[in-house]
Amino acid sequence: MLVYLINIALIVIWALIFNIGKKTKLKKVIFVGICFLQLFLISAYRYRVGNDYSMYAVGFIKMAKSGFAEMSYEDWEIGFILFNKIIGVFTENPAVFVWISSLVVFIGPAYVVARYSTNPFISMFLYVNLYLFYLDMNFIRQAIAMSIMCFAYGFLVNRKFWRFLLLVAIAATFHLTVIYMIPVFLVCLIPVSSRSHILYLFGLLFYYILSDGMLKILLSKFHTEYSNSEFIEKGVFFYYSFFPLLLCLGMVLISYFVKERSRTLNVLIHLTLMMGFWQIVMTKHSLFERFSYYTMIFVVLAVPEALNAFRTQLTENFNEKFSKITYKNGENTDGSMSRTFASKAKRQASSIVAMTTIAILLLAFVYNMVGLIVPKRGVHGVLPYQLQSGVEFDLPSIDGFFKGWQNTDSE
Repeated sequence: MLVYLINIALIVIWALIFNIGKKTKLKKVIFVGICFLQLFLISAYRYRVGNDYSMYAVGFIKMAKSGFAEMSYEDWEIGFILFNKIIGVFTENPAVFVWISSLVVFIGPAYVVARYSTNPFISMFLYVNLYLFYLDMNFIRQAIAMSIMCFAYGFLVNRKFWRFLLLVAIAATFHLTVIYMIPVFLVCLIPVSSRSHILYLFGLLFYYILSDGMLKILLSKFHTEYSNSEFIEKGVFFYYSFFPLLLCLGMVLISYFVKERSRTLNVLIHLTLMMGFWQIVMTKHSLFERFSYYTMIFVVLAVPEALNAFRTQLTENFNEKFSKITYKNGENTDGSMSRTFASKAKRQASSIVAMTTIAILLLAFVYNMVGLIVPKRGVHGVLPYQLQSGVEFDLPSIDGFFKGWQNTDSE
């Protein structure tokens, strides 16, 4: 756990350093680059960290040895098989495979945060504390698919369907579940409103009524290995969903509070609501946890975007309130008084947003600690952290305080 705590501390330190002086695009890119560099180093030099580490290492060795004569392996997609085969041309060392795959999975998230985030510190902090970083060290195939989809974000916001579809098709050669992003594109075209919220609720209702029958039919034809498995019979514990659902609730409130929403905010609210939808679904069938991550990756953009919109709307509301009080008291206003109102409104709005931001970051950190402390090997099996040299970085176990919460990891 120690390495993950140091990682978070360094992100905070870099943010404080790069917040000095005038904000520039170059400083933003450098900050994001440094943060993802340290994530890459932690991921690239790990050994047996992540529940699926051994499965991928063994698979790589077998595919490297068989060469291009055999172009199938288990139920893995062709793009990922080619990825393994190409690396296998040069080496059969699984440590090199881990190094290269770590590089690939972080390229997309680094791009989307550096390019689109309105507050890269909040985005980076959430990326680490929402378990997305831990997923990258476990679900490697899906992590690569998610990395590819990060480059599709601009097409999603700008409604460029065919370009978006092309990247979905490429990503699907690494993990077929990414096809789910096609209906996501269509949903994001709908303006966020009370009606759209009701549709999400009806979707949940129908899912809980019909899910067992639908899954029985689907798994009799596709991925039969999941039929009657713990991924279907058991759900993920609710505490894994608690903080993401709080963010989802916050987005619902923002959708009502902000009077004029940009297209970007509309899309990001939808992506957050879809994350929340699957976070609830996965408490019944843990298999569907994977779907929530495809939209969760964009929640790291949604939160700072929503906070900016919240600040703007608050400022307008306070400015309007101060003006009404002045006119009600029969006072005359000139240009200087109007500027005073605007300055006061801005200060009050900024104070509220700052407190809200601190609360979100603290809850995110607590959520991270729950994921590292409660499961026996940490969420996604990232504990204990061990280097390829055999050196472990861990803190003394405090699992005894959480025996009632402990469970075998359902991922």
